[in-house]
Amino acid sequence: MKEYRFEGNFYYYVRLIKRLYENTLLEAAQKVGLSLPEADVLCFLRENPEFDTARDVALYRDVSRAYVSKAVELLAEKDYLVIRQDKNDRRLQHLEITNKATQAAETLHKAQFEFYDTVTMNLSQDEITEMLRLIGKCAMNLEENSN
Repeated sequence: MKEYRFEGNFYYYVRLIKRLYENTLLEAAQKVGLSLPEADVLCFLRENPEFDTARDVALYRDVSRAYVSKAVELLAEKDYLVIRQDKNDRRLQHLEITNKATQAAETLHKAQFEFYDTVTMNLSQDEITEMLRLIGKCAMNLEENSN
């Protein structure tokens, strides 16, 4: 039988990571005049252009559709997003970051890397690579068992 011993409380650490990420992103969002949900959607679309629907954002970021819908609406009003109807399925709308949003998206992206640097501050590149590999393996286990 495997033994699991964490130095501290695992769930507490997960919460700390989430809180640090949100605070880092919120600070950057405020610099570019966006709310946290707007920044969240913009970051997701920048990092994952293949997942370009509001449904994708809600699913992969594990947030409500209302959270995404409101953010998309506000980003579109600011001309930061273009919403395009799917050619084959009229129910689907694809989201695309505009050139006007490029600078804001880059600022948010840099904030994400500041977050990563903070979390991995005392790790070597080899340790970071191994950590990411292991997290990837754990994620595959979670996907297989989430059905």
